Amino acid sequence: MRNTSTFIAALFAAATFGQNLGEIRGRVLDPEGKTLPSASVYTRIAGELVGTYTDLDGKFVLKPVPPGIHPVTVSFTGYTTQEITGVEVTPDRATYLNDVRMKLMKDLKTFEKIGYKRKLIDRDDPSRMSLLASEFEDDPTRKDPIQFLSKNFAGVTAAPNGDGLYFRGARTENTVSFIDGVKISGGVPRVPPSAISSVSVYTGGLPARYGDVTGGVIVVETKTYGEMYEAERRKAMRSVAEDTLP
Repeated sequence: MRNTSTFIAALFAAATFGQNLGEIRGRVLDPEGKTLPSASVYTRIAGELVGTYTDLDGKFVLKPVPPGIHPVTVSFTGYTTQEITGVEVTPDRATYLNDVRMKLMKDLKTFEKIGYKRKLIDRDDPSRMSLLASEFEDDPTRKDPIQFLSKNFAGVTAAPNGDGLYFRGARTENTVSFIDGVKISGGVPRVPPSAISSVSVYTGGLPARYGDVTGGVIVVETKTYGEMYEAERRKAMRSVAEDTLP
């Protein structure tokens, strides 16, 4: 079992190279609303813990985290452990959590779950729009990238001949695509939907790393080994749960 875990962790580490990773930021408070230093904050990726501690201001930065959905756990001695579920991380960006207010441990209640809802506008980059795999897994257009992008992202329209995309009126030949950080020449890239972790588009205000692009930018991140491992693990757990039902 240990060898298997080590092998999976190694695959995850190898997969992160070339991937645009994200990070999770937030602040932890005590029951009175005061900042709580040295609280433990962590998540689990491919069976391995990725963690950090809050600073003197109660703030934390959890990284590197691959794109996808991850639970975040916050714990501190004497307080009920808080788990924020469904935290959605997009590539090359920080995900900001609402302040986590800890609660005194009472009535043997040692664990509490809190739901997370992703904000529609990224405070760091309002010109960027992103979708995670879980948000388009049931989209009937997901196998046709041109229809999928023009349907789901404002300011993106399909060319009349159906062979390209217009980003706020820019010519289709000025559109640039990146897959796992690698620039792809030619038309809109076709990647199997089951292999996609997230899709992002820029329709304006492009970051300097994309050079002198005059049109739009499409950024596709594929699933890491860690994401595939977690998906299979959740699938197995659901199967076991269904088998145990009367």
